[in-house]
Amino acid sequence: MVPPSVYKPIKDNIFLLREKNYQTWERFFFKQKIQEQQHGELTETRDVIIQSWNRCKQYEDLHPLIPGSVKNISNEQLKEARVKNNFYHLAQPVLKKATEELSFTRHAILFCDADGTILDCYGDCSLLRKLGNISNVNNGAQWSERWAGTNAIGTSILLQQPVQIFSSEHFAHGCHDWVCSSAPIMNPLTNELIGVINLSTTAPNFNPLSMMKTIEIANQIERIFFRSNYQAYELMQSVYIEAISKWKHQTVILCNRNGSILKASSELPVDQLDSIIGRIIENNHQSEKTEWEEEVILQGSLFQVKFKKICWHYQFLGLIAIMEKKIKSSQPIGKQNFHAKYSFQNLIGKSEAFKSVLHTAKIAASGDSNVLITGDSGTGKELIANAIHQASSRSDYPFIALNCAAIPKDLLPSELFGYVAGAFTGANPKGSIGKFELANKGTLFLDEIGDMPLEAQVQLLRVIQEQEIIRIGDKTRIPIDVRIIAATNKNFSEEIQLGKFRKDLYYRLNVIPIELPSLQQRAEDIPLLAEYFVRKLTLKNRKGPYQITVEAMEYLENYSWPGNIRELENVIEYAVTFSENGVITPMNLPRDIKPQQKQLKEPTQMNPVNQAELDWILSALKQSNMNVSEAAKELNMSRSTVYRKLNRMGYDIKFLK
Repeated sequence: MVPPSVYKPIKDNIFLLREKNYQTWERFFFKQKIQEQQHGELTETRDVIIQSWNRCKQYEDLHPLIPGSVKNISNEQLKEARVKNNFYHLAQPVLKKATEELSFTRHAILFCDADGTILDCYGDCSLLRKLGNISNVNNGAQWSERWAGTNAIGTSILLQQPVQIFSSEHFAHGCHDWVCSSAPIMNPLTNELIGVINLSTTAPNFNPLSMMKTIEIANQIERIFFRSNYQAYELMQSVYIEAISKWKHQTVILCNRNGSILKASSELPVDQLDSIIGRIIENNHQSEKTEWEEEVILQGSLFQVKFKKICWHYQFLGLIAIMEKKIKSSQPIGKQNFHAKYSFQNLIGKSEAFKSVLHTAKIAASGDSNVLITGDSGTGKELIANAIHQASSRSDYPFIALNCAAIPKDLLPSELFGYVAGAFTGANPKGSIGKFELANKGTLFLDEIGDMPLEAQVQLLRVIQEQEIIRIGDKTRIPIDVRIIAATNKNFSEEIQLGKFRKDLYYRLNVIPIELPSLQQRAEDIPLLAEYFVRKLTLKNRKGPYQITVEAMEYLENYSWPGNIRELENVIEYAVTFSENGVITPMNLPRDIKPQQKQLKEPTQMNPVNQAELDWILSALKQSNMNVSEAAKELNMSRSTVYRKLNRMGYDIKFLK
């Protein structure tokens, strides 16, 4: 039961909080860049707000003095958005009931799609007029962070979790009179974001229960959506099972309407298939045809794939893909699998550092110059090399990779240039073709080239200059046409100074330099990469689905990642292995990453919302005689949520007992 005191407006505290946040907002945007202050000047402004402000400062066309949203869609687009989001009609009874319940509280209820577009507004009419006139809170207004800055709707979409924004925490000055609470609406069958519910009111009218009410409305809509769509979900499962029994000797794939692979009858390279099928769905989802066939290149081999749409009540749910037969490559035996495995579409990231690398790599792909990729181990140098080749004019020809550090220095020349029969003791009596010949007309990727011995460097330089090779033990010159992409984790300036690498060879290779950032430098890509590795393991293990909790993701984002992307992939595999019931928590992470026991902070200087929530939880625990299970049931939370909230606010249940 909620303590009566929680229902009282906390006017004095909210105005104090508003004033402190306004001072921080003003310093941040107009006076100085906020850094760590010494005397606790920023303790009232939450990290989530500062992080959002930093994101919003990157948008040059957004200014903190804007009234609110700066973008609207047309009435025609709004109608289309309402039709497209089939849950819009399902949610109407819930929203009307919530409007009645809140009729005397001066709240506005905003119902948005997954992009942050307001589909409909409900609640107090005078408040809605005020919101509309001052801050553009109108149907069709776009309230993502991109178009409105820090706000409950947009920030909730980005974080995919409930968010409450108080007055001056808003990016837009025109929103500083408002307190807004938002909760994401998730598809319970696919865990995809489908919309957002927002409760907004004026600061003097703030009620600490508004966040809980927002979550309650979102949960009600999710339950209705589940009941309505469960039949559709069962239909997709039955179509998949039927397809497996019908095409026993082929690979059968089940995808949702966004192209994400839900199930597959055999292990597949999920990263490539996701992008391929997503593109095919995008090109065909509005087509009237329900079945068609296409040729798909996968890991250098050509497949004939039959696609079948799955529809329910005229709604496109997804499709079944049957990889019916493999078509033999026209290339000679021994070369047909020498293809790049990854394209630019397979590369994952949205950070500025990643986008910069992608931009340079695409320019490199449009030409034919040699490329030198540098970066720490595990940053994805081979992936970039693959993508450059795949997007280049040489993509129909082989992509050959050689790790220079993995070959004994005496054998490296024979690996690169090949040899004739009897060239040296222990050689293949028939001779061997070298990597340069195999890569003819294509791309040769020389990984760890910084470890190449000086003797081999001299030979490589000559081949680059003369565009021909001589096999070991032979005198015949063989013309070659090969593009070289080299990679290293070494500092070439130091290597050249130490005499370990030839300066003239460096200049030949470093025509287009690409420096890859560490994972720590592209921290905002960690959630995307982690989710990708989870999906990859789900298909590989044929188990799951797995879900990473918000807390576990926070630890992943805050870790330094000395091993970069490769280390992240290994950590996710570890976490999946030790997870229970498909949920990855901080305790499933390896020792180096999971949190150490920290001394709990004193529950001081708590903002009004946290204080109200704490009072609510403590009251429930007291009434249940400290029985966490009973208290959680009363609070409509899981036991783990109760523990997490108490821990976050500085309370340990063991000491409370």
